[in-house]
Amino acid sequence: MESLLVRKEQPFVNVALAFLNLVRMRIVVMVLVACSIGFILAYRNDFPTARFFWTLAGTALVTGGACALNCYIERESDAIMPRTCRRPIPSGTISPSNALGFGVLLVLTGCLSLFAINMLAGILGATLVFIYLAIYTPAKRLTWMNTSIGALPGAIPPLIGWVAARGQIDPGGWILFAMLFVWQHTHFFPIAWMYRDDYQKAGFRMLPVLESTGKKTFRLTVLSAIVLLPISMLLYGTTFIGPAYLIGSAVACIFLIAAGFRLSRQPSRAAARAVLVSSLFYLPIILVAVLLDRYGAQICHALM
Repeated sequence: MESLLVRKEQPFVNVALAFLNLVRMRIVVMVLVACSIGFILAYRNDFPTARFFWTLAGTALVTGGACALNCYIERESDAIMPRTCRRPIPSGTISPSNALGFGVLLVLTGCLSLFAINMLAGILGATLVFIYLAIYTPAKRLTWMNTSIGALPGAIPPLIGWVAARGQIDPGGWILFAMLFVWQHTHFFPIAWMYRDDYQKAGFRMLPVLESTGKKTFRLTVLSAIVLLPISMLLYGTTFIGPAYLIGSAVACIFLIAAGFRLSRQPSRAAARAVLVSSLFYLPIILVAVLLDRYGAQICHALM
């Protein structure tokens, strides 16, 4: 007989790691970086530390819960694909019913936490979950445009940070939304190409599964990286955005574009992984640049 959350025969450490795996901590971390960027750019006057961490907590819970529920919904597909067959549900570390309950608990707690900040933050959190689970997840079996559909909830976290800090969405928030939307195409297309055989086994209609040459996948990877550059530049000159952001975002985008061109000219797993790694550096670079522009003078003054 199962306990409330786990099977008795599983060691506690294994179970704890399995639940971290279930919520996809790497995704949660990237989401929190994006949310932080939105919050830091949007707030005025003294930094609201308590609200900032409350926002991050609510966003993490919503994101982790959505990932856990996605793992529950796609548990049979995960069992088929070599890259996902060791996830907690297919491997038997966590039962489907426990994963379902855990995911629902996280989503509800996260949404309530965001609603406690303000109504718009809560609505955005609920919208993220709805699009991810009710639209994107089934779309993966219907159309290769699922990548663009999935990019919508992935672009919401900076908006959550923005409205948590300011209570409304201004043009700067929409620019961040557009940046995250485009960035996810550059980030995901190489992944889809590297694991196209897995996706085909699971019946997912990813673009690399539907084309034999990969040319369209590579073109869209490069195109999205190129488009990301001018969109990122739209923030330059706005409040608290200065030379550090200009240099950091330009360098991050140029590395992405260069990696994308290498993949399109000489396709290989190493080239695809290079695009993936470059995309993973994009958000942290943006965050560091924003912090330098906003707090650089105070940091230098404190060090002198």
